[in-house]
Amino acid sequence: MTNKQKLNIFFTSVVIFIAVIAVGFVFFPKLVNYKTYSIQTGSMEPNIHKGSMIYVKECKNFSDYKVGDVVTFTDFGKTKSFTHRIVAIDEENQMFTTKGDANEENDLEPTSAMFAVGKVEFAVPYLGYVATFLNNTATKISIAVIYIAWLAIEIEIYITERKKKYE
Repeated sequence: MTNKQKLNIFFTSVVIFIAVIAVGFVFFPKLVNYKTYSIQTGSMEPNIHKGSMIYVKECKNFSDYKVGDVVTFTDFGKTKSFTHRIVAIDEENQMFTTKGDANEENDLEPTSAMFAVGKVEFAVPYLGYVATFLNNTATKISIAVIYIAWLAIEIEIYITERKKKYE
């Protein structure tokens, strides 16, 4: 086996390993009904750092939430979200008073339970940066171009080696 072939096998193995790990972090949570979000601000530091990926488990009932829970909320269109800690619960109106751990004051307005996605179960530091990067359209196009170029080179190497065998 030539050094070129060894290098090719090594490179392919590394790419497959990274792809399996990435798919695991992205798809495994979906299989066990977790939603993932990237933390964009430092409002929950030092407990959840900016750039972390959080895994949120949906709660079906209002009574599942307790003071001290870290909860992710969305807006009507589910286009924006925020993650803060519950500091008080208004059971009558089903509202939460929330606060970022790094913030001095509570959030200005209570948030309705209807906007609660669920409780944060755990966070993986820095993975949110990777997810945000990979979710970018330019990144997806770049990865596709690199993959197609790599595939074209592999095909060319294969064809060249086959021609050498028959000559």
